[in-house]
Amino acid sequence: MENDHHLAPMLSAIERVKADLTEYHPKALLLFGSLARHLAGDPGDHLPNDVDLLVVTNNTPFMVMSKDYGCATELHSFPVARIVGIAKSLRYDSRPVLLSKLYSRVLAKAHAIDVIAAAMMLGPAYGDVGIEQIEVNGILDTRDYSIHRVLTGGGWWERLCRYAAERRGPLMRFTDKMVRNYDFEE
Repeated sequence: MENDHHLAPMLSAIERVKADLTEYHPKALLLFGSLARHLAGDPGDHLPNDVDLLVVTNNTPFMVMSKDYGCATELHSFPVARIVGIAKSLRYDSRPVLLSKLYSRVLAKAHAIDVIAAAMMLGPAYGDVGIEQIEVNGILDTRDYSIHRVLTGGGWWERLCRYAAERRGPLMRFTDKMVRNYDFEE
């Protein structure tokens, strides 16, 4: 019962964010982080304390990002080209290049959102590509970054995930470009 009382404002905030984002024409809206893990049945060591969302849209929702939804809400906005770029890296880049691209953004932005987005695209097998959990205070972070919930744009997100998960490698990039099979078809 206490759990329902604690989660109610967060679930309400999600619905209001979804409604507010409709005018921005998002390709996808994803819930990730502790709330997504909790809703997936992974209770963790404490109840979720915020709502982590990733929206894919070319219309940056500044008004939504700055709005108070009654609980801690973190909205990350990705332009379509940025998220598709991560998918292309997952598909075509060699592992060292891919990992350097992902982790250099962590250093530049002081946030692991690109790594988290890549993990969400690949699902639980993200470790097979070499993506590792970020360490917190020298202790290995055992949370599963790939757990997420698609709130809008499920078909588009699923196609993007299939595209990203099909590892082609750097040699196939050239041949795919020749036969015009390189770009992600939106």
